[in-house]
Amino acid sequence: MRGNNLINLFVFILFSNLFFLDLYPQINNSIVVKVGNSLITTVDIQNEITTNLIINNQKITQVNIDNNKNYAIKNLIAKTIKRSEINKYKIENYNKKDLKDYIENIAKNLNTNQNGLKEIFKKTNIDYQIFVEKHKTELLWNTLIFKLYVNQTNVNIVEVDNEVEIIKKNKSKDEINKIKKDILNKKKREKLSLFSRSHLTNLENSVVINFQ
Repeated sequence: MRGNNLINLFVFILFSNLFFLDLYPQINNSIVVKVGNSLITTVDIQNEITTNLIINNQKITQVNIDNNKNYAIKNLIAKTIKRSEINKYKIENYNKKDLKDYIENIAKNLNTNQNGLKEIFKKTNIDYQIFVEKHKTELLWNTLIFKLYVNQTNVNIVEVDNEVEIIKKNKSKDEINKIKKDILNKKKREKLSLFSRSHLTNLENSVVINFQ
């Protein structure tokens, strides 16, 4: 099947009856979705659902599992497509500090540290490294989008100056310069975010997605 507009329908049909009778089952690992030449399996889906519940500090219950099915499979499809594009362009560099900060923030939100986070994943039979690699993929994807679209992130300086004008009252020159820089960076990030969504959508509409 081609096209992002068909993903939601097939996910609903495919996973309407998917559930875990045991929260920590030894399930058979079978192919569920083919995304181009890549495969998504039942174990991948189980890992994705459980990881999402863990990092969002939600209990691993049947209700929460059911509520996360569609979100998990769509995430896995998007991640698979992103990985393929990252490999295509041979992207290897990413912001390692962002990865470190992300892991530390997740741990902090769960009232623990990195070692404690690893223990939480271990107790729920989820590979901690998969969680790390997932966010690493997002950071590599950001590098790719920046590489492809950096020349299209020009910002209208007049608009920026108008925004600064509104809020510069009683501000020092240094403060005004910082405000201007922050607004410029924010607008560039917003443009890159739009390019990211557009690029992913185009890939979703071109890649062959077969639900087994």
